[in-house]
Formats: sequence, structure tokens, C-alpha cells
Amino acid sequence: MIRLNEDQRRLWKLAWPAIMGNISQTLLNLVDMMMVGQLGALALAAVGLGGQVSWFMMPIMAAVATGTLALVSRFVGAKDLEKATLTLEQSIYLAFLLGIPVMLFGWFLGDDILKIMGAKPDVVELGYDYIKVLFAFYPVRFVGFTAFSALRGAGDTRTPMKLGILMNVLNAVFDYLLIFGRFGFPALGPVGAAWASGIGITVSMITGLYLLWSGRLVLRFRPRWRFDPAIAGRILRIGIPTMIERGIFSLYNFLYMSIVTRFGTIALAAHQVGLRVESIAYMPAFGFNVATAALVGQSLGEGKPEKAEKIVYEALKMVSVFMGLMAIVLIAFPRYLVMPFISPSDPHYGEVMRLASIYLIIVGISEVPLGWLFVLGGALRGAGDTKTPMYITAVSKPLFRLLPAYLLGFGFTVGPIHFEGLGVIAAWMAMSLETFATAGLFWWAFKRGKWKHVKV
Repeated sequence: MIRLNEDQRRLWKLAWPAIMGNISQTLLNLVDMMMVGQLGALALAAVGLGGQVSWFMMPIMAAVATGTLALVSRFVGAKDLEKATLTLEQSIYLAFLLGIPVMLFGWFLGDDILKIMGAKPDVVELGYDYIKVLFAFYPVRFVGFTAFSALRGAGDTRTPMKLGILMNVLNAVFDYLLIFGRFGFPALGPVGAAWASGIGITVSMITGLYLLWSGRLVLRFRPRWRFDPAIAGRILRIGIPTMIERGIFSLYNFLYMSIVTRFGTIALAAHQVGLRVESIAYMPAFGFNVATAALVGQSLGEGKPEKAEKIVYEALKMVSVFMGLMAIVLIAFPRYLVMPFISPSDPHYGEVMRLASIYLIIVGISEVPLGWLFVLGGALRGAGDTKTPMYITAVSKPLFRLLPAYLLGFGFTVGPIHFEGLGVIAAWMAMSLETFATAGLFWWAFKRGKWKHVKV
């Protein structure tokens, strides 16, 4: 029987609900892809690329969520629940207001973004229909995500888990009803998946706000409908570097996906399938990211930086075990993991299967450093040091992912040296290389120790 020490028990208490909540979300994404995959490679590519456009907007949401978690965890550590609840209220207002321009962006510019990414006309048409519905729910999505972050900062990861499961169950049910048109519902195809997502998010957010208003949770939401510039400014001062970081990441990811897209629809479909399968493998890392961020923030709020550092070391040990197991599964059984997402009737079945399996083997090699990246990133952001991750992202992504992906993927000629290029496989190798490099840079930043003295 495995015995955990006190810090490991605290980490696990916060980590497992976050892991389960995100596993449920990832399983839902997998269900989405399985159902959409029955419609063929075109539908897979359209929904996958539409989802990538959606993720480009996450930096704005991350700004409020990161600032909220850092402040709430500090206030809870200092036993100041009044300021913690005030932070929650202000973060909800900010999240909703910022969600409105994001919604409008998707409605009016979604098709242009798909074209810039190099999507074929048929993918653009279907993907834009998906994007317009998906983005309509972004104000609601922002509010729910921010409220979840506040609760996690306060040490409550179970409520977000339960609300996340509710959201995902509703999403899965409406996926079936609206994609295929069952029980009298219209058959909307891939667009039905976007409507199902919006319905689940809305019900979950309303339920969460009711629980916060009722006083049943560690934080309480009693809206005074008054904007507090001081608290809002503190949230944004912490969160804006994260927004810039995620914006840089999204830009680089946009360029990366443009490289992958130019290898063709089959390569893109394989990439999306592999990405969905891998997404469940890094859920343990996400759980420890949340737990580490909350406990580091609370420990610093108590005035105990040595305690915060010890928690990070314990989190690194635990995440290495979990991600090591995930790596073994991805490398040993790639074809079995890919099979549920591809229809045997698809004429490109064999090639998508082959490429997606190669994807999983390549990324499986970098799962443990990916876990370290999540934990160390959570530690820095939970401490309020959001500038260091921003600088690392700005350097690491282009140097270790984009440049190798382009040169090794498409080939190059330098004098007498001519390299043909490895295609999409080179892009995946570059992604794995960048994971190792970024994890190393985060470790260096953590060991410097400046995060212990950040003022929030």
C-alpha cells in the first residue's frame, strides 16, 4: 500500500477532483470526435480546425482566471474571506464583459481566420458554421471558467468537478440528439456539436452561480452590481502577462496549425484525432497544475515560501509517476486508441490510422516533461509570477517548435545540402522537442526562486 506524506495528501485532495473533472471534459471531446468522425474526414477537419480557432480566444479568459486564482488563494491563505469573495464578484463582471467582443470576433471573422490557416473551401464553409454557434456562448463560458478558478483558488476543486460533469453529460446527450437528429431533434451534423456544447455550458454556469449565491460553498456570490477598480486592476495586473503569454502561444499555435494544415486534409484529420487521444493522457498533469497553483498561493499567503517550495517538489514526484504511466500506454497501444475515432467506411481510414498512431508514439516520449511543465507553470502562476512563463513561451515556441517543424517538414536547400522534408511527422517531432525545452526553462526559473517574493 502506498503511503502519502502530508503535502502529498493535500496535493492529491485538490488534484483528483480537477483530474476527474477534466477527464470528463476530455471524454466529452472524445465523444464529440467519435460522433463527428462518423461523418467523415471533412467533418473531422472542420470541427478540429474550428476548435483551434476557438482556443485562440482562451488567452483573454486565462487573464481573468489566472489573476482570480492567484488573488483568491492568497486571501484564503491569509484568512481574509471578505476580499476573496469580492475578488470572485469582480472577476465575474470582467469575464462577462470580455466575452462579448470575443463572441463578435467569431461571428464576423471566423471564416477569414480559417482561410488564413490554409483550410480548403469545403472545410471553411463547414468550420465557419460551427464557429458561429460555438462563439455565441463565449460570455457564458468565460463566466463559468472564472468562477471555477476562484473556487479552486479557495481550495474547492470538488464543486467545479461536479459542475463540469453535469456540463459534459448534457453535452454528450445533446451531441447525440443534434448531430444525428434523434427523437425528433433536427440533424445539424457538426454544428449540432457546437449547440450541445453551449447548452451544457449554460446550464452548468447557472447552477454554479446559484450555489455561490446560496452560501453553500466556501465563497459566496452576492452581487452588489458595483465595479471595484482596485480589485479589478489587481486581477488584470496579474492576469495580463498570462493573456500575453497565451496570446503568443495562440499565435504560435496558429502558425503551427497552418504548417500542419498545409500537409493536407488527411494529415490534419490524423493530427486532430491524435490530439484528442493525447488530451486525456495529460489530464493528471492538469490536476496537479491546479493543486500546485492553489497550494503555492495559499502557502505564500500564510507567509511560508519554504512550504510552497516543498509542495512543488512533491507535486513533481507525483506527476512524474502518473505521466510516465500515460506515456507507456500511448507508445504501446496507439492503434487501439485511435480506432474509435475513425469510420472504417472512410476511404482514408488506413492512412489516418497510420499517421495518428505515429503522432501518439512521438508525443508519448515527452509526456513526463509535459507533466513537469504543467506543475512548474502552476507554481509560478499560483505565486503571481505570470511574467516568467510569458518570456519563456515567447522564446521557446518559435525556436524549438515552429522553426524545426517548417524546415524539417517541408525541407530546405543550403548550398550543396538538400533535405527533402519529412512531412507532418517532422511537425510532431518538433512539438515533442519543444516540450522538453520548455520544461527545462521552467525548471530553471523555478530554481532561481524569484517567484517567492512576488507581490500581488
